[in-house]
Amino acid sequence: MRPPGRLTLRPHAKINLGLRVLGTRSDGYHEIRTRFQTIDLADELEIEASSNDVELAVEGEALAADRTNLVWRAAELIRSRRSGLPGARLRLKKSIPIAAGLGGGSSDAAATLLALNRLWGFPLERHELVELAIRLGADVPFFLHGGLALGTGKGDDLEPLPDRDPFPVCLILPPYGSPTEEVYRLWDRRRPAAIETVGAEAAVVSEDTRSVHNDLQETVFSLHPELGAIHELLYRAGAFAASLSGSGSSLYGLFRSPEEIRALRESRDWGAFKVLTCRTVSRPEYCRALGAQDPFEPGSS
Repeated sequence: MRPPGRLTLRPHAKINLGLRVLGTRSDGYHEIRTRFQTIDLADELEIEASSNDVELAVEGEALAADRTNLVWRAAELIRSRRSGLPGARLRLKKSIPIAAGLGGGSSDAAATLLALNRLWGFPLERHELVELAIRLGADVPFFLHGGLALGTGKGDDLEPLPDRDPFPVCLILPPYGSPTEEVYRLWDRRRPAAIETVGAEAAVVSEDTRSVHNDLQETVFSLHPELGAIHELLYRAGAFAASLSGSGSSLYGLFRSPEEIRALRESRDWGAFKVLTCRTVSRPEYCRALGAQDPFEPGSS
């Protein structure tokens, strides 16, 4: 089959259905246990082959379109693994906010790896893409397949979990981000109190969708008390579970119907905050959005 000359992909965001922080690793990362779940909030990534090197344009967010961008780094990494590969023009249109705990940059990087590998005639095997994804960031390997997965280690040791029926997600986006490194640094300072509170349950992330405890939540709420108030509001509005996603700053609530989310959105003036109605996305649907094969399906390699 002749490789396509141009591709358009939709890299999706994720939420964390529970997140436990188990301590600091020797490599500087934190040992975690979490469940990743893709949702239908997505960026748009257009890629076409070029005779030049990598060219990148970014719309929608104040992101640099240079070697500091994960998309650019992903493109250069894949080219570094095989000599003679052509260049590529990439246009990234951002809808997933940055520093929000939704994995937007990691998702864009994974989509770039998958798209360029396809565009250039599959020069890399699947295991090589996984190796590159790990080099790019702890969340990037998850976005090679999406859906629902258990993440351990620094988040890159993945176990696929059975997809569940889709359910509505209310996503609350503050007008500010939450830098991951700062949040973990503050959590480390509070670590003895956190361990005392969590105790023997520290290594457990429940399979129950209603249990979405996030160990980083109180740290972020101490910096932004208004997020704690909104967290409580989500429950009062009918959410059967609500949490910070990752290290924030976004919050989500899991609801039984989109109508409940609409009622919450219309119940007050949200000011600079954005309130979105989303839904969960299964692994097969996610793979179709990226033009990729589900690596966990029988016969996949």
